[in-house]
Amino acid sequence: MLVIKDSMVLIHLAKITLLETACAYFGRVEIPEKVFSETVTVGKEKGHEDAIIIENAIKSGAIKVRKVKKPELVKKANDFSIYGGEAEALALYWLEEADLLATDDDNVRRKKELLDLKLIGTPAIILKLFNSKKIDSKKAKQSAAKLRKIGWFSSDVTDRILNEVEKNE
Repeated sequence: MLVIKDSMVLIHLAKITLLETACAYFGRVEIPEKVFSETVTVGKEKGHEDAIIIENAIKSGAIKVRKVKKPELVKKANDFSIYGGEAEALALYWLEEADLLATDDDNVRRKKELLDLKLIGTPAIILKLFNSKKIDSKKAKQSAAKLRKIGWFSSDVTDRILNEVEKNE
């Protein structure tokens, strides 16, 4: 299965220490150069520890960095008000005919049907890893708690993760 990931998913998975596990679960994970720049280059300049985790996943081969060879696909994403790493991730998703686009970006998620996208976000990745027994209930709950602390997701989202885990323990 080929999954293209954008910056926020990489950062969130790194912060909750599930990046390597998620990459192994999906098999093939690719990111565009702009996402590398946003997460690793800029992240290291700003002293973000998650940048090192992402860089190590790239060095280990768990994540491949790809160049978007069709700039017109980035322009197509821009036409829908999607820019930066998200635009390149979307372009790579289209170019590679990937199975999933992993994004936590609300703007992209709102355009899912319009652009005919198969999406997955960090909360669903946590649940997939738990349901497939790649992580135990303790790790799933810790991951939900860390996501809540990060503050990107509403408490409703993190509560749903916890409820699903508790229901299936």
